Amino acid sequence: MSNKITLNNIFNYVQGNANLILDKAGMVSQSFKEQIAFRSLSCKDDCVKAGKCKHCGCALPGRFFTAKSCNNGERFPDIMDEEGWDKYKIENKIE
Repeated sequence: MSNKITLNNIFNYVQGNANLILDKAGMVSQSFKEQIAFRSLSCKDDCVKAGKCKHCGCALPGRFFTAKSCNNGERFPDIMDEEGWDKYKIENKIE
C-alpha cells in the first residue's frame, strides 16, 4: 500500500472528488452510478469499513469515483462507457 504523494495520486484525488461532486449534483450517467455502487459493494467488507482502499490507501468514497482501478481489475475494472458496462454486467452476471 502506498501513501506517497505522487502526481498520479494527486490526479486520482482531484478526479475522484470532482466526480463525487458531479454525482451529488446529478450530473453523471446511470451507468457511472452503477459502477460506483458495484465498486462500493465489492469493497464493503474491508475497504469501506476502514474508510480507505486496502490496495492504494486512498480515502473513500472518493477513490471509487476515479476512472482507473487501483487493483488491476482484481475487484473491479476501470470505469467503462455504457456499452462496455452493459457487456461486463452480462458476462459477470451482475444485476
